[in-house]
Amino acid sequence: MLRRLAKFCFDLRTLGRRRDPVLPIQQPKLHPWPPLHIEKRVGQCCEHCLKRKKKRRRDQLLLILLIILLLYLLGNTVALDILTNTGGGSTSTSNSDSNSNSNSAILSANQQLCLSEFEINAPANATLYPCSTCLPTLQVISSAYLNAHAQDATQVQNAIQFCALRSVFVEANGEGQSSLGNGGWMQTVDVCGWSGVDCDGSGRVSSLELNVPGIPTIVPDQLGALTNLQTLQVVGDNQYPAGSLPSSFTNLTALATLELQATGITSIPDGLFDSLKNVTSLTLEKNVQMSSTLPSSVAQLPMQNLVITNQVLTNPLSTLLNSTSIQSSLKLLDFSTTNMTGSIPASVSSLKSLVELHLDHNDLTNPLPSSFPSTLEIIDLANNTGLSGSVDGSFCALGALQQCDMTGTGLKAAGSCGVCQFS
Repeated sequence: MLRRLAKFCFDLRTLGRRRDPVLPIQQPKLHPWPPLHIEKRVGQCCEHCLKRKKKRRRDQLLLILLIILLLYLLGNTVALDILTNTGGGSTSTSNSDSNSNSNSAILSANQQLCLSEFEINAPANATLYPCSTCLPTLQVISSAYLNAHAQDATQVQNAIQFCALRSVFVEANGEGQSSLGNGGWMQTVDVCGWSGVDCDGSGRVSSLELNVPGIPTIVPDQLGALTNLQTLQVVGDNQYPAGSLPSSFTNLTALATLELQATGITSIPDGLFDSLKNVTSLTLEKNVQMSSTLPSSVAQLPMQNLVITNQVLTNPLSTLLNSTSIQSSLKLLDFSTTNMTGSIPASVSSLKSLVELHLDHNDLTNPLPSSFPSTLEIIDLANNTGLSGSVDGSFCALGALQQCDMTGTGLKAAGSCGVCQFS
């Protein structure tokens, strides 16, 4: 009802009004856009760009090769560390290699690893080479393999010599290591360039001279690995090297000259010279802690020079002079200042090659031998207060004699005694 009333009122209000016609809305006319002229440019690569790409590729290749090399070296190092740090690994490894390679013409895995480590890593840092593991491992490589592989044989020899001499450096105190380091020790793996070390034409260590302060506190067992060593000279400070000569010295079968001066060494193994059959010169001087007994095996050597001075010595003359090898070879005998007692055996005349005899500053007593070797040129019996009497003939009759000192004794010449001097 209300809707109808509202509609009626609206119609009355709009009655008589004119409605405007409704015109349709026209869209404005749009003109077409002109076509876009886009020129496609052909890509150009300058010479500089090509060089940059080549350099990038080359750098990437070098990086890959470097990563491969580092991984290889890391693998070697880790493997050797495992061998070094494994409890009992050194002994069991060397025994295993010895059993498996004694007659083999191939290398074991451990031997290959030690050899590679020495060739690749050791030259850059010699101190890191694991000698405790690799020395016994390389020592048992078969001669069959070494004879068939000359290049590897040289590297094996170099590694063994390096480890043997490195032990000297390791056993030295701080002052000793400093002195050795100044002489090139441990600066490189080329031991032939180290001070006091001489090598033959094949690069084998033939001579070793150690002088204070560049000395070890003990004589290391590893020195026995220098199987081509011919001369060994050690001059200490009366305290070091201490201890005794290691049993491994029996491996030094090429040794011809052994000289120990002012060391703290207490003893020389009695049977040492049963193995060292080529020793022709032995010098023991001022080794105040050394045993007074000369190893009995010395008498079997073709000794030419035997010098023991300024240390206590129990008279070994009777044993030595009865040795046929000593009788034919000995040229120099010096037992001066050794507190030696007893007498000079008559068998001294059997020394057919003796040139010098020094027995001065001892406690020798009569009787004096009636004859001495005709080859003798120098004789010194000075300061043996227990010698007395008149000398008739004996050394006075030696035609080759050039020096003769009897001062400080009770001896007197019965007649002419050539160049001899008496008190």
